[in-house]
Parts: sequence; structure tokens; C-alpha cells
Amino acid sequence: MKHLYIYMVIFVSLLVLNSCNDWLDVKPRSETRAETLFETEEGFRSALTGVYIALGEATLYGRNTSMYIPDAMARLWKVPSYTSSTGLGNVDRFNNTPYKLSNMKFDYEIYEDTESLLQTIWQGYYNCIAQLNNILENLETNNVTFDNAGLIKGEALGLRAFLHLDILRLWGPVPTADVNINTKCIPYVREMAKDPKKLVSIPYNEVLALVEQDLNEAEKLLETDPILVYSIPVLNYHIGPGEKTPEDPWMCYRQSRFNYYAVLGTKARFYHWIGKKDEAVMCAKKIIEAVNEDGSFKYPLSGEEAYSYTGDYPASLIMSREIIFSVNNPDLQSIIQPLFVDESATLTQTEAALNMAYELSSHNDIRYKPANNPNRYWKKESYAHSVEVNHFLKYTGNNQIASDNSIPLIRLSEMYFIVMEDLSFVEFMPYFQAYRIARGLDISIETEITGETELLLRLEKEYRKDFFGEGQMFFFYKKHNYKSYTWPAGFNVPDNAYVLPKPKDQIAFE
Repeated sequence: MKHLYIYMVIFVSLLVLNSCNDWLDVKPRSETRAETLFETEEGFRSALTGVYIALGEATLYGRNTSMYIPDAMARLWKVPSYTSSTGLGNVDRFNNTPYKLSNMKFDYEIYEDTESLLQTIWQGYYNCIAQLNNILENLETNNVTFDNAGLIKGEALGLRAFLHLDILRLWGPVPTADVNINTKCIPYVREMAKDPKKLVSIPYNEVLALVEQDLNEAEKLLETDPILVYSIPVLNYHIGPGEKTPEDPWMCYRQSRFNYYAVLGTKARFYHWIGKKDEAVMCAKKIIEAVNEDGSFKYPLSGEEAYSYTGDYPASLIMSREIIFSVNNPDLQSIIQPLFVDESATLTQTEAALNMAYELSSHNDIRYKPANNPNRYWKKESYAHSVEVNHFLKYTGNNQIASDNSIPLIRLSEMYFIVMEDLSFVEFMPYFQAYRIARGLDISIETEITGETELLLRLEKEYRKDFFGEGQMFFFYKKHNYKSYTWPAGFNVPDNAYVLPKPKDQIAFE
């Protein structure tokens, strides 16, 4: 029955999708392989690594749910006329989907390819969740014991909560004060159950409770995380005065795994999303104020030094020293070639709009230097027939800085923005000033912020500048239920814009 497509994914998702003949086996090969996989610690590690690999694919954060769909819905990319022969308006290319999402009044269901893409994203999320549940179930039922079982369980639980929260932010209701907490929104899947009744949407308040429960348990389990002992340079680059590298290489590179601070960052995002300001500030501050043994910040704010090899960090356009959690895809450049690199790049923006976004009057912004300085996030190229394209460089790298093929999912600046917004108006200013100074910006504009309205307007600008290409701008708009956008031009947001439609198969089943 085709309406059960997602449930079939849940049944067989750990390693491979076997042929129909496997279902005739007394013990299907998929089940046998899973049992073999989970006989050793290495098997659990491999299974968890498989989830991280899946998250970095184009179907999820390697394209669709980072720089592609959310940023299109936030209208960050140039929207040409529908008859354009290149770019988003080219109806013969897959990349016309952002055009349809951002320019056609967010009518998600009018186009078959857009509807299909959203279904692919939905299925991709729940496929990863199914794999996490398989890991967690085998940790509970397997007789194998090993020292790092708690670390693996903590990562899996935290990541399960993180993914459900992102599904909620896309398919769930706008988190206003009057949201109906009994409204059924999304499934929260916690087991490898073959009972479809357990794979249906549950009420909003139950989803929130389960997100919080998973995150709380993950935080406790990850209190043994190496990231609490070692600095990021030691874990990533095996350098650092007076510190030793972990003997087990698997304990390194914690920024690309769901580490202890990723749990705190997700909790800050979660509490901020649902309006629990005190809890959000507490979690965000724990990251901002985290220090290494030598007193240096665990996650220092990035300034001009981020773009050159200074100290213990390599140059990075994605501000790697600020990354709390990211995913990696070694094939990222081939995925983003048509989006950012080609002459007909589908995701670009006009120079006038960029000058407005980055407030060009402040030439010191480290992310948007004028033409006579090293290129940063944007580079204008001229082609035949007077065609000019502004190429987005954050993920491609430039002539001075290579890409490491990573996509940030939680970054330090988001923690600063959460603290700025959720602290009392009197208390937010030191965080605002620290962020502005790091980005090379004038702090004198603090006099322009005289209340919450002005602060929100400022945060809108900072979210846009800092998270271009990372997918967070749309969630800022949804969190605050914006009725219109003012950049790059005036646009009235349709009532249906902020809640994605579930796949028809899911709706039909429920």
C-alpha cells in the first residue's frame, strides 16, 4: 500500500533496502546484518556515522534544508521572472523549485516537483530518525558492553531531538502565545515499531515534552564528552599547548558529531522557539561562557582573524571556530556547482540588494568587504552579453580560502542572538557590542535601539547577514510570525507560508 511508504522506510532503514525476496526469508538479511553490525562497539560507531553521512546528503542539510529550501522561503535569493532563460526561472531545471516556493505565494501543492521535493525531505528526516532508533534499541537489548556506550547513546538521543525539532519548525505551527497545544502536528518516533499507529502525528505539547526529554537525557549522558576536556584545536588539529590528543581518534572532531554543546545549543534553540526565555538564555550562556583549561573561550567569536590562519585555527569562510555542530559532505562542491558556481548560478542576489543587506555604509563588515579587499561571501563575475552574476562563496571557498565541505547547523552567533533577544532590554547590550565588534561593525548604533521593536529590527538584519546560506532566516521570520518582508523588496507573506504541507501519503494514512 503506497500510503505506508514512510513506514516501510522505518522497517528496513538501518543498512540497505533489500529486494522484495528478503521478506520471504525466515530471518530477513537486513535483520541478520543489523544483528551482526551491533555485535561490537565498532558496529555501533559505524551505524551512527552512517546517520551523519545521510544528514550531509543533498536530500537534507547538504542542500535542501540549509541553503536551498529555507533560504528560498525567506527570499534570500534573487527571484527572476518566471520566463527567464537561466536561474530560478528556468522551468526545465530542477532548480526552479526555489522560484516556485518564494515567488508564487508559497503555494506548495500547485507544482508536482515542489510537492515531491518536500516529501523527499520529510522521508529523509524520518529515515535518519529510524536509524537512530535502531541504534538506541540495540544499545538497550544487546548484551554487548563497552566504555563509550553512553557517549553513543547521548549523541543518538540528542540528534533525534534535534531532527524532530527541525521537522517541527518546518511542519509545525507558528509558535505564538495562543498556539493550540492540542493540535496534532508531527510524529515523534522513538522506536523501531512496525505498528503504524505509532507513526502518526501527535499533539504539539506532546512533541515539545519528548524533545525536552531526549535533550535532558542526552545532556546527562554526554557529560563524559571529550569536548569538555580538550580544546577544539586539540580535537580537530591535534595542537594546543600543554594538552594531549585523545588516544582514540574517534573521540576527535567533535564539532561534526552531536556533542555536549550541540545539546545545549539545541536546548537554547528549543526554549527560544517556544518562548521559555530564561531557560533559553541559561543554555546559550553556557556555550558563550564555556572555557578551556587555559581560560580561553571554547567557542570564540570570529573576527577578521577567521579569514587567515591565526592561532590554532585555519582560515574559514564558515567561521569554523564558531561551529558548535556541522555536517560534512566530501561531494558538496559537485552538489552546489549549479547553485553557486556556474555562469547560470541559480542561487544569487543583486548587488543593490546585497549592499542594502550588509549596510554598505559600514565598510568594515568582515563578511562583505568592498571590491578592493579580499573577497569574502560574494564575488561578482562578468560574462558574455553583459551578464553579471554575484557568486556566493561561503561554501565554495575563494582564491585565498578553501572550502572544507562542511555545513554549519548550530553556530555561536545564534547563541548571542538568543541571549540578546531573550534577556531583559537592559541586559542585552554587552552581548550586542561583543558581536558587533567581532564582525568589525560600529557599536555606536546601540543608541538607535530604544526598545524591543528596534531590537527585533536589528536582529533581523544580523540574522540575514550572518546566516546567509545556512537556512536560519526563515525560522526567524516564522518564530516572530512576520506578515511581510521588507528585503530585498516589499512582500506580503501569505497565511500558509510558515507551515509546510505534509506528504499526501502521510495525510491519507492519518
